[in-house]
Amino acid sequence: MAVVHRKQVWTRIAATAALAALPLFGCQSVQSSLPSQTQVRVIDASYNAPAVDVDVATTPIATNIGAATFTNYAFLPPENTTAYVFPAGTTKFTASAQGDFLVSEQHSVFITDLGTGYTATILNDQAIAAPAGYFSIRFLQQAIKAGAVDIYIVAANGTLAGAKPLFTNVAPQSVEGYVNVMAGQYTIVITPTGVITTPYTSTQFQFVAGQVRTVLIMDAQLTKDPPVTVTVGNDLN
Repeated sequence: MAVVHRKQVWTRIAATAALAALPLFGCQSVQSSLPSQTQVRVIDASYNAPAVDVDVATTPIATNIGAATFTNYAFLPPENTTAYVFPAGTTKFTASAQGDFLVSEQHSVFITDLGTGYTATILNDQAIAAPAGYFSIRFLQQAIKAGAVDIYIVAANGTLAGAKPLFTNVAPQSVEGYVNVMAGQYTIVITPTGVITTPYTSTQFQFVAGQVRTVLIMDAQLTKDPPVTVTVGNDLN
């Protein structure tokens, strides 16, 4: 049934171009002025998957996206339904995930590697602003080759040597839930667990009070130095 429906709505794909992937290392977000709807986006963290299209029920929400991508949120009617992942341009889904997409909530269809294949799960995203003076941040650790890592956010006037990790010994395929951090300028630093050698250091980010962010950590594909990459997505504000 899903395949038949998808053939019927395929002509609407072009209308969803704005929902497709934005460049790597970008931040993207859409905020709802329609409280009767739900919001759903895609986070593609799979190097095993080909370029993919994603539908929620019969509605396309992303087209021709690849690894280390966040899409914008799509506005959808709230319902218990299934998200389908298709190799781009095809009508036979290769992964799916069921979820409760409820009123005024935000969710991510999270595509990750599984052995030599890939799978999809539904993440619940934070849909309320961080407390006054703080931003909220979570981490999706998908750097399988890198292994367990420590995660730091280092203030603009600080050093890695003088910082304490925000999370330690984060295993691959872990989701570290949202934490609140004082707003300010920070770099995100990823190191092998227990050491501060061979770190990945991001560009500097200005995190503003009220913002909510998701950080995706993945293995670097073309270099061993640094061994990982980081992509930041806007959940809110």
